[in-house]
Amino acid sequence: MEAGSEKIRLSVVVPAFNEEPGIAGVVSGLKEAMAGAGLKPADDFEILVVDDGSTDRTAELAEEAGARVLRHPTNRGYGRSLLSGFAAARFPWLLMIDADGSYPPEDAAKLLAWAPRFDMAVGARQGPLFWGGPIHTFLRWIYLVLASFVAGERVPDANSGLRLIRKEALDRSMPVLCYGYSLSTTMTLSFLQGGRFVAFVPVSYVERKGSSKVRSLRDIPRTLQIMVQVILYYNPLKFVVFLAFLPGALAAAFLVRFLASAGRKDFTAFCVCLFVTLGVFLVGCLLESLRFNRSRSELP
Repeated sequence: MEAGSEKIRLSVVVPAFNEEPGIAGVVSGLKEAMAGAGLKPADDFEILVVDDGSTDRTAELAEEAGARVLRHPTNRGYGRSLLSGFAAARFPWLLMIDADGSYPPEDAAKLLAWAPRFDMAVGARQGPLFWGGPIHTFLRWIYLVLASFVAGERVPDANSGLRLIRKEALDRSMPVLCYGYSLSTTMTLSFLQGGRFVAFVPVSYVERKGSSKVRSLRDIPRTLQIMVQVILYYNPLKFVVFLAFLPGALAAAFLVRFLASAGRKDFTAFCVCLFVTLGVFLVGCLLESLRFNRSRSELP
């Protein structure tokens, strides 16, 4: 497939852990979708399944369907599987897609049109299955608001498992690595904070085959940790100003009460909150100075 003047040659990386029900269909569908986009097997694309210590026939079925298979001796997680696949990829573009059949392969081919203009094209999931019920919708909304705050721009889907990535950009844009479920979030935020060009392309999201490997009590805290690490690396002052907002607001409230009643306790509380706010802000300035010096040292 031609995009602009560049020949698109890509490695499709499929992380898989006990995905026996859907892996063969995903590999077969990807082969058809890539061929339909004008890519030739071996010459223009490869399909690389990373078997993350599966205890079923995932690896065997993937090989029978025509994929190249890498095997982890034990289960190391979604992010580690992707990183193994990226390291073993032969081609300059990476297309990652989940092995559970939740992303139609024909939608994966849609992302090819966004290269080479963008460093990453993210398949932004649509529909009721993505948003779920009222509680899940609310939690999803909070998550995307936080992701947009960290990124500094609107993020319609931060942790999509379908995306096309320029391998060179990936190698230079990932200061924080995650071996678990949150690697996709890390990529989105790191690329945006690092000034890379990212496109969000609407794609379908359908019922998966097999059982989900996501565990909310384990993966949500890890995702929040990744968000903090990314914003501290790229924009610590923004994060610190956010932290300073609460004591700053309390200081303003106590000042208003003091001016209205001249109460000594209100003045004391105002001074304490003000000093906490200034202290937090000064820490942010120090972190920002360290980031600035680090950025200068990284210049060629």
